[in-house]
Amino acid sequence: MKRNLLLFLLLLCSIAMYSQTGNVTVKGLLVDSLTSEPVAYATIRISAKETPDVMLKGFATDDNGKFSFVLNKAGNYIMKIQYMGKKDIVENLTIGDKKTIDFATLLMPDNDDMLGEVVVTAQKPLVQVDLDKITYDMQEDPESKTSNLLDMLKKVPLVTVDGEDNIQLKGSSSYKIYMDGKPSSMIASNPKDVLRSMPASSIKNIEVITDPGAKYDAEGVAGIINIITNKESKLGGYTATLNAGVDNQGSFNAGAYLSLKYGKIGFTGSGSYYNYNNPEGRFASMRETFNSLGVPTSFLGQTAKRKNHGDGQYGSGELSIELDTLNLITIGFNRYGGDYSSRSNGETALYDGSMVGQYYFGQSGKSTGTYGNTSVNADYQRTFSKKDQLLTFSYRFNFNPDDSHSSTNIGNSMGILPPDAVSNYQYTDANMKEHTFQGDFTTPFGKVHNLEAGLKYIIRNNKSNSARYNWDTGTNDWVHVPNLMNDKFRHETDIFAAYAGYSAKVDKWGFKTGLRFESTDLDVKFPQLSTSNFKTDYTNVVPSATITYQLKPSQTLRGGYNMRIWRPGIWQLNPYENTSNPNYITKGNPNLDAVKNHSFNLNYMFFNPKININLNTSYSFENNAIEQYTTVQSGVSTTTYDNIGKNRRFQASTYINWTGIPKLRVMANLWGGYVDIKANNNSGDANNGFTGGGYSNIQYTLPMNFNIGVNGGYFSPNVGLQSKGSDYYHYGLNLRKSFLSDKLNVNVWARSIFQTDRKYKNRMEADTFRYKSFNENRARRFGVYISYRFGEMKAQIKKAKRSISNDDMISGGGGGGQQGGGGE
Repeated sequence: MKRNLLLFLLLLCSIAMYSQTGNVTVKGLLVDSLTSEPVAYATIRISAKETPDVMLKGFATDDNGKFSFVLNKAGNYIMKIQYMGKKDIVENLTIGDKKTIDFATLLMPDNDDMLGEVVVTAQKPLVQVDLDKITYDMQEDPESKTSNLLDMLKKVPLVTVDGEDNIQLKGSSSYKIYMDGKPSSMIASNPKDVLRSMPASSIKNIEVITDPGAKYDAEGVAGIINIITNKESKLGGYTATLNAGVDNQGSFNAGAYLSLKYGKIGFTGSGSYYNYNNPEGRFASMRETFNSLGVPTSFLGQTAKRKNHGDGQYGSGELSIELDTLNLITIGFNRYGGDYSSRSNGETALYDGSMVGQYYFGQSGKSTGTYGNTSVNADYQRTFSKKDQLLTFSYRFNFNPDDSHSSTNIGNSMGILPPDAVSNYQYTDANMKEHTFQGDFTTPFGKVHNLEAGLKYIIRNNKSNSARYNWDTGTNDWVHVPNLMNDKFRHETDIFAAYAGYSAKVDKWGFKTGLRFESTDLDVKFPQLSTSNFKTDYTNVVPSATITYQLKPSQTLRGGYNMRIWRPGIWQLNPYENTSNPNYITKGNPNLDAVKNHSFNLNYMFFNPKININLNTSYSFENNAIEQYTTVQSGVSTTTYDNIGKNRRFQASTYINWTGIPKLRVMANLWGGYVDIKANNNSGDANNGFTGGGYSNIQYTLPMNFNIGVNGGYFSPNVGLQSKGSDYYHYGLNLRKSFLSDKLNVNVWARSIFQTDRKYKNRMEADTFRYKSFNENRARRFGVYISYRFGEMKAQIKKAKRSISNDDMISGGGGGGQQGGGGE
């Protein structure tokens, strides 16, 4: 018995000794060979010596450049350490009887050549900060699989989407939206509907260009939102996605996305159809007018019920042809369009200062319209044997219709009504056609320098034809009411631009500066009243400068200055008077000038595998801002635009993304600022106040890979020259589940489930009047969204650059480069 026990103990010891053989701790410190500072979040790849290209395990250095990991299988290995902009370190490892292998300090030199072919990112980043932009990686956010692009914008730093789906960049509505680096008139014409119709899964990432360099058009006061679509240029085969959604209000959508590559020919395309329905909502307003002594002179009240619906289609496609390894031709198209219809019924009453009734009438109306954009483009790209040297030529055509028709019926009237308070029918058929020719050249020189230059020419033609017909009770027929200035309008703009830019990265410093020259010729015509025609021209020299400093490998500081301009659109220029509401007339102003904006900003970013923090502050000012303002005469309000704003704006924002606990992600987007607006037309109009808000999203992975998300946001009132809105909050939740190896995705969502209706209040005030209004619309919404992906992209025979992701890793985190915000 004792003998058997002794043999059993010897066997256990042998097993224990064998199991400990190869259980070796590998540790060390990685530092920059020039600065002796630690290199944080460098990626460490472990592979067998006989198969060096096959990674077995992955690790990363910590915030202080230290690494420590355990290998528990005896054998010969290769350890490769990589970091963007540095030379790889390769060490042999032999796992045997030693319990510890200590490399002490490893020196990592700079890569004197351009950045290498292999980019290693163990922790997939959500946010990346560069010299002039912040990039949000859509593909690394799991909610993008079952969300539309408008909802995903709420998560992007510096971008806000309020309760009525209005988009702002750094608190301003004066920005530009680009698609794949080119201005998108399609989105600019109706951003809410276009972005709502686009599945987020078709988008690669969103760039917020807060410091647009000289290469970009000077238009867009707050900056540029650049939407980058998916393109599988390095792969062969095809992949497609079908999606559909429906909600409790009767709205629905369906779409498809296709990407394919065969040899040197590639195609990416998408299409969707949507139908929206907004149930009946209520509207009410009151307006008081005063004399110079502040004594009330009139009181106007209106109430109405409104409902609207519409549909639309979105489609895009891009065909790329690789003529050879140096020449690429791309042909693309985008088509977005739809129709809308709204109906309203209400009543209006006017009282004098003593609240004695002056008139009353009932009003019912119907409005219909057509909107959209069609664009085609052709691009030629030439690369050279010199790495990153690039020459491009491009042409783009845009067509943007903006048609509206309305009919108004006035009845049950008492008293003397205002002149326009008669049954009427009116329409405006407007459109914009634009041709753009552009050439760009980029070349590096030396080891750290880069130059870029280019030319651009834009031909932009706006026109509108309008008419109004009143119902004549005497003849029982429609009578045309001519307006020589409003009925026909032509606005032609020619823009010539040239730019040159320089950038460099030296040690921890980065520099980017440039100068852009833009010359604009305007020709405004009134075909029925040629004496009012006029021409004008102006030039702008637009400077920009950005500087970055890497405090640590995980911390970056950036500052910059930009001058931007904002040219008025056709909806602001068109002199057509919309009198569908006879007490509230709106019209454009053909004499508007371009706005000049000066902006200073400072940005700080910190990241590690668990948390990403981005802090941004900015100060901007304008002395000729385009402001919407209202005047009241004879009881009728007229709203139009003019260059009368002297604006000062300070804003601070914070973006936080935390993944400190497995299966949990917490994101917050917070902002606040102060706005001061004054009119420079001696009217005395002025306004100021604090603005701010926040949006937060929490995602948690439940058992069986169910994913639940909770989100909410708050927006303070907007501040305008004469107006101030109401605050607003929203909340929602969703439950997502993937099936069939992530090919089928289902998202069940709900918004404001405890709130049936929501009120939006607005207030407008000047020396001679005070106006208040509220809209009440349905708040509670819930629905389901489904997408199904099929097909497969495979690596082609030609070897492509490889990006190693978290899926390749067994463990580890953190990658090289200025990246942050861990993904799942």
